[in-house]
Amino acid sequence: MVEAKKTTNIFADIDSELPDEQLSKLFLEKILEKSVDVSDPLYKISFQRTYKVNFDVSGHTGYQLYEPSKYSYKYDEFLDDPDFTFIYKDIEYIRELLRGEKSRPALARDKNNVLQICRKEDLFIAHTKAEVGNAQLFIVKIPFFKEIIEDLGASQQTLPLRDEPEDPISPIKEGEIALLMKDMLVETAEMPEELYQKNFKGQPMKINWEINGNIAYQHFAEDGYKYEFGKHIEDADVTLTFPNTLHAKRFLSKIPGNYAARIVDKKLSIYYKKAVLSVIFKDRDASAMAIGMFPFYRELGKIEVGPQVEDEEKDTRENYGHYIPVNLPLGDFENVAVPYKVFEYFINKASNIVLRTCPCRERYECKNHSIELGCIFMGDDTKNMVLPEGHGYVATKEQALEHLTKAMAEGLVPLLGRNVAEAEGGHGVEDTGKFLSGCFCCECCCIAVKYAQYGLGAGAGTGMGGDNPGPLEGMTITLDEEKCTGCGKCVEVCPFNLRILKQGKSSVDPKLCVGCGRCVKVCPEKAISFDIQDQELIDKFIAKIESIVDVEDNSLKAQ
Repeated sequence: MVEAKKTTNIFADIDSELPDEQLSKLFLEKILEKSVDVSDPLYKISFQRTYKVNFDVSGHTGYQLYEPSKYSYKYDEFLDDPDFTFIYKDIEYIRELLRGEKSRPALARDKNNVLQICRKEDLFIAHTKAEVGNAQLFIVKIPFFKEIIEDLGASQQTLPLRDEPEDPISPIKEGEIALLMKDMLVETAEMPEELYQKNFKGQPMKINWEINGNIAYQHFAEDGYKYEFGKHIEDADVTLTFPNTLHAKRFLSKIPGNYAARIVDKKLSIYYKKAVLSVIFKDRDASAMAIGMFPFYRELGKIEVGPQVEDEEKDTRENYGHYIPVNLPLGDFENVAVPYKVFEYFINKASNIVLRTCPCRERYECKNHSIELGCIFMGDDTKNMVLPEGHGYVATKEQALEHLTKAMAEGLVPLLGRNVAEAEGGHGVEDTGKFLSGCFCCECCCIAVKYAQYGLGAGAGTGMGGDNPGPLEGMTITLDEEKCTGCGKCVEVCPFNLRILKQGKSSVDPKLCVGCGRCVKVCPEKAISFDIQDQELIDKFIAKIESIVDVEDNSLKAQ
């Protein structure tokens, strides 16, 4: 990836406590006047064609015009037919950005396919007993929860935001939360008897509630339901605390909202997604990653995060992942496809296997490959996944191997590794070192492809397992220039848009090439080849994955 120039952050001197009107005006001024440097190498990569960008910052408007060698802007005007329109509709979100508050935004699309950047606001935190596992597996059994918090466990990349009432929720009146809690307790008792038997047979569940000083408990069992307001039950399986009473009112009143799950400090957090920035794309099929090419957006990402809580534990869990070459005969793998051998190794050891649809192909309604050929997750931690109907299922080893075979037959590029954010941010499952993720990437929808299309780099770092660009260690891709005729077939099949023709010959930056091997497979002149310095590189890759992820059944190990 080309590195941007190192400069002082343009937003560093803005006082986040300025009055709303003054703050929004100054924020827009910095974006238009200070964010762009045409001499920056990233500018030349990102803006090889002209882009029109409109801004609305809490009513203050302006535009940017990015041209290959020129940048211009103007206040109080909009451009016709813009490529992007950024609408900041929450001044508090801007204040949070400027203060450097630690928060990862949630991205989502509304029903009109407009990208919404959302602030994550906690609905409730679930505290569970150690042996309980993921609280999602419990709460999803209760109709009241399922009705309000739709699509638990589904990919947040693909599901559109639900429609919400335009009118804001009215202020909370004295005693209102208590009344709503009591109504919820009574309504839950109306669950059909057969549902109790189905959901709680052999696994009773005790839940404690705490909302703004009001407490209650529920006890679910196959033979019935007990509850009491004003009291907690001992040895509860799950305790729910609601830090935001307004969202608690929304939830208890069954007002539609957009919720998702994540793990925070080893606890399940169900959060509300509040849209704070709308981004309207002219190309409705463009990736959300496109916004990362704009200098002002990258500048916001450089704002120093504020002081951390003293006793906050630093996450030392290692992420690692890599694309696996599709055409690499060597050593013990001389007569077999390397991806099949690697995946087969882990599939045969896995205690649990989950297959799910591909969120990237779902999002872009892929025309070239089936969305069914999606992700594969392995290990004990995957037993805590909530699997919405139609999005995934627990698979046998035979089904997993068939899935792998089909994906390879379609020419999809395999990716395998550990990504804590995949488990905890994407599926709300605590990663205890037993969550292995695999993807099968296509050239049209893969998130890493989208990064590359906008000059943001490519490789495993944009997908799974951190910053691991380049081929597997111990392997390089070489080109025999005398054999290369410049036919361009390697350029056509490169999934990450990294191969180019340079002076009539195939060329790729070796630091960015992920070494998937598709170019090797299609070259009619055999001009591209793998150069193997380490015959044991695949075995070492497997060993590396095993050193940070355990996919075996740990209950059997304990015995």
